[in-house]
Amino acid sequence: MQLAKELEDLPNTCSILIITPLERLQENTLGVMKALGSRKVPGVYVSLNKPYKSVQKIFKDNGIDTGKMFFIDCIASKDGKAELEEGVLHIDDPTDLRLLKESINSYIEAMKGERFLVIDALSTLLIYNNRNEVAKFAKSLTESASEYNTLAVALSPKTGDSELLAYIFNFFDKVIQAE
Repeated sequence: MQLAKELEDLPNTCSILIITPLERLQENTLGVMKALGSRKVPGVYVSLNKPYKSVQKIFKDNGIDTGKMFFIDCIASKDGKAELEEGVLHIDDPTDLRLLKESINSYIEAMKGERFLVIDALSTLLIYNNRNEVAKFAKSLTESASEYNTLAVALSPKTGDSELLAYIFNFFDKVIQAE
């Protein structure tokens, strides 16, 4: 897989945007998680398109160890399906990007040593926010990755709004066009 090769020798501190066809988003997310899992370091996974329970099951079914991960679930609370669980933060309002950013930074700050951050579907934020707000959020993520020495990976499906990708392209250290 081309994506796995691209992810092999990433530095511990960088920000990566992976642009993926929508129909391959889950497969490419699993590829990222397997590559990061081999590092055996703690991380934060922000789910913008599936509730935590679904993500957890998919990871388990694919042999991805989530023992050192914290999850931020931006979906279950919107659906009224959120349950209190250790290691999971439910964000009720995906329009509150300030809260989401602060939550990510709090988790990242609490981790010592090497760590990672994965956001599974950045363009999903366009459902709840305008393009400029999402672009500012993406920029703040890349700044936080640098500030906290974190490997940050944001996946974004190719959408009809290619302008968002054009806005945020330059914020990331590396952009990968996945198959």
